[in-house]
Amino acid sequence: MFNNFASNNPLTLIPLVAITGFLDGIHPCAIAILIFFIAFLITLQKSFKNIFAVGLLYIFIIFLTYLAVGVGLFSGVVILGQPHFFARLGSWLLIFLGLIHIKDAFFPQLPPHFRMPSFASGRAKELLAKTTLPSIALAAFLVGLCSIPCAGGIYVAITSLLASKTTYFTGLSYLILYNIMFVLPLLILLVFAANPLTLAKIAELKEKNEKAEKLVMGTMLLALGVFIFKFLI
Repeated sequence: MFNNFASNNPLTLIPLVAITGFLDGIHPCAIAILIFFIAFLITLQKSFKNIFAVGLLYIFIIFLTYLAVGVGLFSGVVILGQPHFFARLGSWLLIFLGLIHIKDAFFPQLPPHFRMPSFASGRAKELLAKTTLPSIALAAFLVGLCSIPCAGGIYVAITSLLASKTTYFTGLSYLILYNIMFVLPLLILLVFAANPLTLAKIAELKEKNEKAEKLVMGTMLLALGVFIFKFLI
């Protein structure tokens, strides 16, 4: 029923694209770097207007980088002509990614892990500390590119599903929606930068509830993977 419904009316994929884009956007990589960046600017006593402007640049570059990766994946799947195979692969990646998150909730030291490479995270923080426009843009590009290992299974699954269910240009428009939702958590966090105490509280709550966060995220990714595999492919 779900399969036929989605095939006959691709608009039914919009909620799925929006939800998965938001889920992808709350991974720890980009948010942790943005919290560091805003906190650093606050210590330099920059105005909120300044923080907001450079924060928007940072987020916009991440948006463009992640969108470019998605367009490349989408075009590759279309060219190869095996969208259903890649959609199945993506759903299994979602299931695997969900299991990894659940594992990290209970056994955080046990490999494997999906996270930004440590060298990339360190380099991004070094670039952000310079607070020049080129260094911020380069750091954002690095974060956007290296965020793929954190939750790339979500992107592969949705991109492949779009390739199998939509036309080329409709799929690209859905990718834009996905990436808007992907950066939405960063935009919300940037607004909170107006109040340093609120930002510090968010960081503290995130650290205290890390286990619950990973458990909830893992369960949702697992459910999404099963849903896509059973009903949409």
